[in-house]
Amino acid sequence: MSDISRIILNTMLYEINNSNTSKSVSNNESFSKLLQSSIGLLGSSSSDYSCSNSGVSSLGMIVTLTGLINKNRIYESNSNINNNLDSNNQTIQINNQNSNVNSNISDSTTTSVNNNTESINPNMDKAIKLLKEQVGKPYVWGANGPDSFDCSGLVRYVYKNALGKDIPRVSEDQSKVGQAVSRENLQPGDLVFFDTMDKGKVSHVGMYIGNNEFIHAANSKKGVIKSTLTGYYDKKFINARRP
Repeated sequence: MSDISRIILNTMLYEINNSNTSKSVSNNESFSKLLQSSIGLLGSSSSDYSCSNSGVSSLGMIVTLTGLINKNRIYESNSNINNNLDSNNQTIQINNQNSNVNSNISDSTTTSVNNNTESINPNMDKAIKLLKEQVGKPYVWGANGPDSFDCSGLVRYVYKNALGKDIPRVSEDQSKVGQAVSRENLQPGDLVFFDTMDKGKVSHVGMYIGNNEFIHAANSKKGVIKSTLTGYYDKKFINARRP
C-alpha cells in the first residue's frame, strides 16, 4: 500500500468513527461531511509523510479512494479463493493418504487371510493322501511300515516317504522338533501329541488332517484309525508341532 493510500484510509476511518457518534446528521450530510473532512485533513497532514500530495485534486482523491476500496475487495476475494483452494487441496491430500492407508490395510489383511488358507508345504496333500491309505492297517509296537505301524512309526513313515523329511523315531522326541502350534492354528500335517499313560509326558502321537480330526495308530485292537480331538483325546492332549 502506497503512502497516499495509507493517508486516505486512515483519514476515512477516523471520520467514519466520528460520524457514528452523531445521530442528528442525515446520511447524505454524513457522506458529504466525511468526504470534505477527509480531503481537508489529507491536505493538512501531508507534511507528516515522505510523499507530498500537493496539486492533487478532490476528484483525484476520490478516484484514488475508490480504487483502493475496490483493490481491497479484490484482494479479500482472492484470499478467500486461495484459502478455499488450499483447504480443498489439504482435503484431497488427506483423502489420498486415507485411501493409501486403507489400501495397505486391505492388502495386508488379504495377504494374512491367504497365508492362513495356503498349505504350509505344497506336498502336504500328497502326505495326507498317503496317511489315509494306511487306515485299517494293524498296530504293532516298534513297527515302521509299510504293512504295520506303531504311533510314532506311522507319522515318521509318512513324513519320510511323502515329504522327504526324516523326523525322530520316538513320539516324545518328535514333540520337541519343529514349530509349536496352538490348537486354534492347527493345519493338515501338524503332529498332535497326547499323554495316554497319565505320566505327565508325551506317550502317543497322531497326524492332523483338518476338521478337528487326526489319524493315528491307536493300539493293537483298533490299528490305524481316524479320531477327533474331542472327548478322551481332548483331555489327553498335550501339544502340537509342525516339523
